[in-house]
Amino acid sequence: MELTPIGYFHCLEKYPYDVPRQGSLAGDNLGVVRLEQKYSAGLQDLSGFSHIWLLFCFHRHQTWRPLVVPPRHRTRKVGVFASRSPYRPNPLGLSCVRLLEVRQNEIIVSGHDLLDGTPILDIKPYLPYADSFPDATPGWTAEATPADDLFDLQLTPLAAAQLDWLESNGGGCLLAFANNHLTWQPLNNRRHRLENRQKNSATLAYRTWRLDFVVQDKTVIVTAVRSAYSPEELSDDNDKYHDKTLHRRFLAQKFA
Repeated sequence: MELTPIGYFHCLEKYPYDVPRQGSLAGDNLGVVRLEQKYSAGLQDLSGFSHIWLLFCFHRHQTWRPLVVPPRHRTRKVGVFASRSPYRPNPLGLSCVRLLEVRQNEIIVSGHDLLDGTPILDIKPYLPYADSFPDATPGWTAEATPADDLFDLQLTPLAAAQLDWLESNGGGCLLAFANNHLTWQPLNNRRHRLENRQKNSATLAYRTWRLDFVVQDKTVIVTAVRSAYSPEELSDDNDKYHDKTLHRRFLAQKFA
């Protein structure tokens, strides 16, 4: 059996740590399904639905694991078929997203957990009368992190301005990354890339960026965003990650 993509997904999220483990936790992040032109007629009448299912390929995963560690599970591994892990014998994913608009061969969606370049294999409408089961039971997930263990995330005015500028200038998905990592066990350096860890504060590393934060009760406050490059590194022409120009522009801004 051979499956051929009908199109590809396009979004800002380029790395696995940019997206949550489930699309319903992603908030309002935007994405575009761009179909091959020969399939565009198949989108007729789709625009009347509020949500759609995307069947896709986990194109970055070449191996599978019989047991996986679920996100935010406290004690044990579970079988891959009892999880939504991408490490599957057949790398197929299924995600329900909010449908915003249909434009010729493009579908604009929000609340996704896909990466840029993901191959799309099929699209189906979400049908509340067929796809929703109010009496469904959660299985092992009932043992996972209760809501009381989650932290709220807040930004100082400085951090908010910095993150907004970076999001608008191609700086990746820092806010989504912070939401994914700092709302549960924010000071656990076994789960997060932390620097300068203190009793109630630390710095979260995201590629070549650093997010300073403090923890107050059940709230994490991101206080500032910093470049991880030193002045000497920024003056060097070697640009392994092709982002030094962005860092120089960021440092030239007056956010305060």
